[in-house]
Amino acid sequence: MKRLAALAAFKASIFFKDRADADFFRRYSRLISADVTEEELSELPESPEELFFDSPVSAARYRKLYDLCGGDPVALTAVQLSLLAEMDGRVLPMLREGGLCTDGLTIEAAARIACRTQESIDNIPALRRAYDRVELLLQAEPGHSNFLRTPFQLDGRLAAWLSGDDEPDHAMKDFCTVVPPDSPEPPFRRMDREIRETADLIRRTGGFCLVPIRGERTSGRRFFARETARLLGRELMLVPYASVSENSRLLAKPWRRVLRELLLTDRLLCLCDLDSPPEGQFDLLPAQLRMMERGLAPLDRPVFLTTDEKVRAVPFVQAFVAPVAIRPCSVQESVALWESLSREKLPDASGFPCAELAAKMTLTAGQISRILDLLAIRQPDGPWDTRTIFRLCYQVLDDGRYQNIRFVETSYTWEDLRLPAAQKKTLEDICTQVERQIEVLDGWGLRRKFPYGRSVSALFSGPPGTGKTMAAQVLAGRLGLELYKIDLSQVVDKYIGETEKRLRQVFDQAEKSNMILFFDEADAILGKRSEVKEAKDKYANTEVAYLLQRMEEYSGVVLMATNLMQNIDTAFVRRFRYHIAFTIPDEKLRRELWHDVLPDSVPQKGIDFDYMARQFDLSGSQIKNIALNACYRAAAQGGILRMRHLLESLFLESKKEGKVMLVNEFGEYGHLLYEIME
Repeated sequence: MKRLAALAAFKASIFFKDRADADFFRRYSRLISADVTEEELSELPESPEELFFDSPVSAARYRKLYDLCGGDPVALTAVQLSLLAEMDGRVLPMLREGGLCTDGLTIEAAARIACRTQESIDNIPALRRAYDRVELLLQAEPGHSNFLRTPFQLDGRLAAWLSGDDEPDHAMKDFCTVVPPDSPEPPFRRMDREIRETADLIRRTGGFCLVPIRGERTSGRRFFARETARLLGRELMLVPYASVSENSRLLAKPWRRVLRELLLTDRLLCLCDLDSPPEGQFDLLPAQLRMMERGLAPLDRPVFLTTDEKVRAVPFVQAFVAPVAIRPCSVQESVALWESLSREKLPDASGFPCAELAAKMTLTAGQISRILDLLAIRQPDGPWDTRTIFRLCYQVLDDGRYQNIRFVETSYTWEDLRLPAAQKKTLEDICTQVERQIEVLDGWGLRRKFPYGRSVSALFSGPPGTGKTMAAQVLAGRLGLELYKIDLSQVVDKYIGETEKRLRQVFDQAEKSNMILFFDEADAILGKRSEVKEAKDKYANTEVAYLLQRMEEYSGVVLMATNLMQNIDTAFVRRFRYHIAFTIPDEKLRRELWHDVLPDSVPQKGIDFDYMARQFDLSGSQIKNIALNACYRAAAQGGILRMRHLLESLFLESKKEGKVMLVNEFGEYGHLLYEIME
C-alpha cells in the first residue's frame, strides 16, 4: 500500500510543481516535493509484478485492481490517491487548497493529477469510463448528479484488502458471515440429490444466475446454499436482506459495500430472507429484483436467494433462474435429523426418543436444533421425558401465531376416563394410529399409496357432560401432544371468504407442531347442507367443503365434538376416520363415577352410592358438579358429607337446568326433600 501511495505522492508533486509556491510545498513537505522530476516519475514501475516484486500476495491483488481499472491511468490514480489519503490526513486539505476538490477526492481531481493537460480533462467520455471503473471500488457517494465532482468514500477497505486481509468490510461485520468451502461436512445432509443437481446446473450455466431457495424460515434454506457452495469449492457470503434494505427497499450504501466485497473476492453471495413484502407493498418486489440483477450481473457468478413460498423471480429478471423448493422433512429425514443433532448437542444421546418425536412433530431442521440447544441447557444428561421435550417443541413453535386457538390443559389420565368398553377401544385405536404411523406408512411402504387422507379424525357426539372434552384431553395426554381448542366464534365470519381464510390460518399454524385440533360445537359449521337459493347458501356450503378438505390434508389429529348430532349432515360423518357416540352412563358407570368423585379422603357418613347411581340418570359432568357443591355445603355445615348435602345439591342442579323434581323421584330418600325445601 505504501508503494502505491508513494506513486500518488510523486504524481501530486509533479502536478503542483508549476502551480504552487514554495510555502505550499513547505506546508505539505512530508507529502509532496518540488524537486520531483518527470524523469523520476517515469522510472517508477506501475505494473503490479514490478511494483510488488517481493510480495506475491500484494502483486496478485494489485493485478486484480489493475485489471478492474482496465489499466486506465485516471482510474489507477484515483485508487492510489485514495490510499495516500488514508495514510496521511493532510491529503484532502492539500487537494482543497490546490483547488482540485471541495468535499473529497473525486475523479476530476484524479484526472488532473494523472494527466495534467487540459485536453485530457475535456475528454468527458474517457473520464466517465474511468469513473465507472472505480466508483464501486471507492464507494462513490450515491445521489450526486455530477459524476466529475462525486466524492469517494475513504473507508480503509482497499488498503486492508491489498495487505492480505480477507475479512469482510468492517462495516459489514455485524451482519455478514463467510463460510469457507473446507468447513466440516455435516453428518447428515438432507436433499442431497437436489444439492448436487443444483451444483451441476450452476457449473453448466458458467456465469451469472439466480438460485432462489424457497421455503419457510429455519427449513434449511441457508444450509442448502452452503452445501451447494461447498460442492462448487467456493466461499459463501451470507447477508441478510434486512441488513441492506429498509421497508422492502434496497439501501444504496450497505448494498454497494456487499457488491464491492464480491468484486474484490471470488465469493458467492447468499442474500438471506428475501421474503414477500407486507400487504400493500408487493409491487416493490419486481423493482428490487431488477435492481439486484443490475448490480450482480457484472460479477458473472451465481447468486443464492433464500425466500418464502410467495416470492417469484422468473417473471421479473432477464437472468437464468434455477429455483429450488425446500420440501418438508419426511418422517425418515426427521428421525435422521433428531439422531444427528442429538448426538452433536447432548453428551450421551442413547435412549433419546428420536422416532417418537419425528412421528408426532412436524419440525424444520432449525427448530430441532433450537429445541436440542434448550434441552442441552436444561437437562443435558437425561433421562428425557417425551412430555417435557414436547413442551420445549411448543415453546419454540409458539411465535404468536396462535390467535384463533386456545391451549387446553390436559390434566386427566386414561384412568380418569369412565366410558363403555367399546368407546374406550375406539379411543385406543386413535392412539395406535398416531403411535404406529412410522411402522405402517414407512416400514410397510404405504405412505406412497396414501398421499392424502392420512389425518386421524374423529367425531365425538352426545349430550352435554358425557365426556367428549375429557376424552380429547385424555387423548392428548396419552400421546404427549398439546391440545388446542378452536374458538369458532373467532373463525366463522359472515363475510364471504373470511371463514375459509381463518380456517386456513388455523391449519397452517397447527401443521407446524402437529398439535391436536379440537373443534367444539362443530355443528355450528358442519350443519346440514341447504339447497342453494341465495348466494349465502352457496358460500356456506363452500366453507364446510373447505374445512373437510383441510381436515383430510392435515397430518395430525382433528377432533370435533357436537351436542346436536341430528344437525350434522350424514354425508360429512363418513369423512371422519372415527365416530364415537357418547351417551349418558349406565348405572354401573354412574356408580364408578360417584366413587371417583367422592373418594375415601372426603369425610363422609351414610352415603348411599348404590342409591345415587340407581335413582338418577346423570351425566358425568352433572355428577361432578353435584358432588363438588355438596362437599362445599358439608364443609360449611359440620365438616362431614351426608346424603342430605348430595340431594340438596342435586335438587339445585336440576332447578338450574329448568327441571323441577318431585318427592317421588327421590324414592326412599324422599323425606329429605321436605327438609331441603323447608
